[in-house]
Amino acid sequence: MKKFYLIDTLIGWSLFIVATIIYTLTVEPTASFWDCSEYIAAAYKLQVTHAPGAPLFLLLVRMFSFLANHDTAQIAFWMNMSSVLASAGSVMVVFWIISLLGRKALRQSALTLRPVEAIVVWGAGVVGALALTFCGTFWFISTETETYASATLVVCLAIWAMLNWELAQDAKRAYRWLIFIAYLLGLSLGLRVFSLLTLPGLCLIFYFRKNNRTTVKGIILTLFISSLMIMVIYVGIMTELPRLAMQLELLCVNRLGLPYQSGIVGCVLIVLGSLVYGLIYTTRHHYERLNVALLGLTFILIGYSSYTLVLIRANANPPINQNNPSNIISLINYLKRDQYGHRPLLYGPNFASRAIGVKKGSPVYIKTTDQYQCITHKQDIIFDPKSYTLLPRLWSSAEPHIVAYRNLLQLKPGQLPHFGHNLKFLFQHQLGYFYLRYFLWNFAGRASDIQGASWLTPVDVLKKVPPSIVKNSGRANYLLLPLLLGLCGIFFQYNRDVKSLFVFLTLFFMLGAALVLFLNPPPIEPRERDYIYVGSFLIFTIWIGLGTLGIIDYLQNIIHRSRLAIVLGITISMSVPAVMAIQGWHSYDRSHRYFSVDSAKNLLASCAPNAILFTAGDNDTFPLWYTQEVEGFRTDVRVIVLTYANTAWYLNQMMRQVYQSAPLPLSISQQQYRQYGLNDFLPYIPQAGIKGPVDLQQYLQLIQQAHPALQIRTYTGEYTNTLPAQAIRLGVNKKAVIEKGIIPPALQYRLDDQMVYTLKNKGLEKKDLMILDLIATNNWERPIYFTSLQSLNIDLRGYTIAEGMALRLLPIKSTDSELVVNTAVMYDNLMHQFYWRGLDNPRVYYDENYRGIITNHRLAFCTLAQAFLKTREKKQAREVLLHCLAIMPDQAIPYDGANATMIKLLFEVSEVEKALEIAHMMGKRAQEILAYKAETGMIVTQDTKNQLAILHEIGQALANTEYKDLAEEYQELFYQYYSMIDLRYHNQ
Repeated sequence: MKKFYLIDTLIGWSLFIVATIIYTLTVEPTASFWDCSEYIAAAYKLQVTHAPGAPLFLLLVRMFSFLANHDTAQIAFWMNMSSVLASAGSVMVVFWIISLLGRKALRQSALTLRPVEAIVVWGAGVVGALALTFCGTFWFISTETETYASATLVVCLAIWAMLNWELAQDAKRAYRWLIFIAYLLGLSLGLRVFSLLTLPGLCLIFYFRKNNRTTVKGIILTLFISSLMIMVIYVGIMTELPRLAMQLELLCVNRLGLPYQSGIVGCVLIVLGSLVYGLIYTTRHHYERLNVALLGLTFILIGYSSYTLVLIRANANPPINQNNPSNIISLINYLKRDQYGHRPLLYGPNFASRAIGVKKGSPVYIKTTDQYQCITHKQDIIFDPKSYTLLPRLWSSAEPHIVAYRNLLQLKPGQLPHFGHNLKFLFQHQLGYFYLRYFLWNFAGRASDIQGASWLTPVDVLKKVPPSIVKNSGRANYLLLPLLLGLCGIFFQYNRDVKSLFVFLTLFFMLGAALVLFLNPPPIEPRERDYIYVGSFLIFTIWIGLGTLGIIDYLQNIIHRSRLAIVLGITISMSVPAVMAIQGWHSYDRSHRYFSVDSAKNLLASCAPNAILFTAGDNDTFPLWYTQEVEGFRTDVRVIVLTYANTAWYLNQMMRQVYQSAPLPLSISQQQYRQYGLNDFLPYIPQAGIKGPVDLQQYLQLIQQAHPALQIRTYTGEYTNTLPAQAIRLGVNKKAVIEKGIIPPALQYRLDDQMVYTLKNKGLEKKDLMILDLIATNNWERPIYFTSLQSLNIDLRGYTIAEGMALRLLPIKSTDSELVVNTAVMYDNLMHQFYWRGLDNPRVYYDENYRGIITNHRLAFCTLAQAFLKTREKKQAREVLLHCLAIMPDQAIPYDGANATMIKLLFEVSEVEKALEIAHMMGKRAQEILAYKAETGMIVTQDTKNQLAILHEIGQALANTEYKDLAEEYQELFYQYYSMIDLRYHNQ
C-alpha cells in the first residue's frame, strides 16, 4: 500500500514538472491584453481591480513579482508563472483524481490492487492529465496572469479532497477533509466564485457514501440542499453579511451618533463571538456534526477575509481604485457588481418590454463629516408585466443586441418575442454557440482563431481548404479523438461506477451548462469567452483518462493477453494527448510576444509631455496601466477611461496628482458632478430664442450656478440640466494659441477663431460634459488626445490631428474628409520612438486581438505616407512604406486590409513591383477564402466583409495605373462575390 501511494505521488509530481516545463516554454513573457494587464498592474502595488475583485489572487501573484529581483521588465513574466504553476498543480491533482476513480471502477483499494492493475490506473491517469495539459482552453489560461488557473486548481483540490473523504475510515480524518474543503471554498471567494458550483457534485459524494440505498427523492433533496449552500455562501456570506454590517453601521452612526466603523466593528464582534460561543458550546456538549459545520463556516469566513484587502487598499486611494470601495456602502455595490447592471435569470422582461413607470429603489448614501447622508434613491424601471416570461434570455436592450436577437430568431419588424423565442435562443445560441462550440473546440478541433470560428471534424481534413486558412495558427483538428475517448470513459464509468458517473455528470453540468444559464450572456460578446467554462472541460479530461481503462478492458476481452492489451490500450490512448499537443502547440505558444506592451508604449509615446489621453475601453486601457504602473513608462500622461468617466468616483480620482500627472483642470465642482441625476444625462431640449450654437463658457457658468433656466424635472421626479442647442461654440484666441507653439507652422492656416462642436445623439452624458469642461478650462495648456471618438456624443472629428497612434485635439479646422497629420511629429514617432519587438519573427504567433492592433499600426504608416504625398514629399513617403513592410512582413504577420490600402501608395512612390506583389498575394488569398466560403455555405461574417473590401481596394488601386485589365478582373471578382453574399444575407 505504501509503495503504491509513493509511486502514485511521484507520478503526480512528475506530471507537475512536465506541465510546468510545457507552460514555461509557451508562457507570455509580458502582460497580455484584456484583464491580465490590469491584474498585473493592480497586483504589483496591491490596488483595486474591477468588481467584484480578486484580492487573494492579487496577494498571490504579488509574491511572484518578488522573483523579478527589481527588474520591472520581468515582473509580468513572473506573475504569469503563477498561472503556470497553478495549472501544473491542477494537472497533478487530476492525475490523482483519475487514480482514485480508476480504483473505484476496478473495485479495488490501494491494498488489494495488483501491480498490473496499478499500471492500468496510472496509465489512465497519465493520459487524462496530459489531455488536460494540452486542452486548448486550459492551456490558454495557463500562460497569462488571470484568476482562472488558480480557481481551477481550487476546483480540482475540492474534488480530490472529497474523494479522499469518501475513503477515510477514521471520523476525525474525514472531518478534516470536510473542513479543508470549506476552507478552499472560502479562498475561492477571493479568486473566482465558480468553484462554488462544485458543491452539488461534492454533496452527492456525501449522500452516496452515507446511504447505501439511494433514491431519486434523496438525490433531488441533496441537490436542493447543495443549491441552498451555494446561495448561503454566494449571497448570504459574500453580499448579505456586508449588508448586515452596513445596516449596523447606519444605525450606530446616524441614529446613535457613534463614530464611523462602529457598526462594522460591532458586526465583526457579533459574528466572531457567535462562532466562538457555538464552537465552545458544541465541543462541551459533544455535538460533533454541528461543531464540524461551525468549523466549516469559520474556515469559509477565514478565506473570505481576503476582502479586507479591498477596503484597506481602497482607503489608501491608489492610482487604480475601481469603484473606490472604501466604505461598507460602496463595498456592497462593488461586491454586487452594480456597475454591470442586472441580468434577469428566472423571470423578467425582454428587450421589447414597454416601460410603464418607475419606482423608488434602494437609497444612495454619501459619507459626510459625521454621518451617512441619503442623497436620493435609485430609480427602478417598471416594465409591462404582460411581457414578463420564464427564463428571460432576450433581456438586453442595447441596440446592437436587439438587432442580433431579431436576426438570430428571424423576428419581423415590430414582432414581440415570446417564451418559445427565449428557449430557442437559450438552446441554439447560448448553449450551442457559447458553450457547445467551445467544448468541441477543445475535443474535436477549431477552424481558426477568428472570432466566431466553428469546430472541425475528421472530414475537414479531406476537404480542399485554402492555404491561408490552413496556415491560420489557431486552426487545430483533433480528428474527434479526445471526444471519442472521453465518451468511452463515460460509458466505462457507467458500467463500473454509475454513482461516480452521476457525480461527475453533475460537476460537468454545473461548471458548464448551468454557468451559461446563470450568466445569461447577450448575443454578442467583445471576444470569445471559452475560458469561463474551463472547469467543465477539465471534468471531460477526467473521462478521457477513464476512457483508457475502457479501451484496455475492451482489448482484454478480444485479445485475451492482459499485458499486450494494457500496452496497446495505453499506447492508443496516449495518441490523444499527443495529437492535442502537436495540433495545439503553435496555437497556444505565446513566447516571444511583446506587442501588447509595445503597442501601449507606442500609444503613450504618441502623446506630448503632460498629456491627457482618453481611451475607449478595456483592451486599449489596461496595457497602458501596466506600462505606467509596473514599467514606469510615461507616467506624465494621464490616462482617462471614457467608460468610467460617467461615474462620480472616477471623476473624483481625476482631481488628484498621480505620479507626474497633475489633476485635471475642471471648472465644475466635484459636488456638482457627483450630485445624483443632475448631470448624469443632459438631454437636448431646444429653447426659444436660441438658434445658433450656445457659447461653451456661458453654458458652463450656468451649470456651475445650477441655473434653473437649464433644468427640467424628469419622470423620476429628479431635476436634470439640459442642453438648449444642438451645437456648442468655443472661442479661440488665435494669437495666444500660436504663441504656445502647439500648431505646426504648415498648419497655421487652418487655425480658426472658434470651434463648433455638434451634438451626435439626443444629449450629453457626464463624460461629454467633463470633456467640454476640460477643453474650456484647460485653455490649450495640456495636450489632449483620444484613441477613438466613436463613444462621444459630441463631434470632434473636425478638430483632431494625427501625431501617432492617438488623435490630438487642436483648434484647427479640417477642410476635407482627410485626416490632418503633423508629419514631422508622426514621422519621428513611427520611425524612431515606437517599439516593434518580434513583429518580424515568423515563429511568433499573433492571434486576432494582436492582428487587429497591428492593422491599426500599419494604417498609421499609410496615413503618414498619404500626408507626405499630399505635400509632394515622395522620398519620405517611400521610406515610411518600406519601413512598415520591413518591420511587419507578411511572413510574420499576414498582410491585411491596411496593406491593401498601401498598394495604391506604393504605386505613387514608384514601388511598382512591390505593389503588384502585394496585390497578387492578397487578391489570391481573398479569392480563395471567398470561393471556399461560397462552396461551404457563405455566412456573412466580419472576415467575409474584410476579404471583399480587400478585392475592392486592389481593384481601385490598379484602376489608375497601366494595369487596368488586372483592375477589371479584381472588380469583377468583387461584384461576383458581393452579389452572392447579398443574396445569401437576404435569404438568411
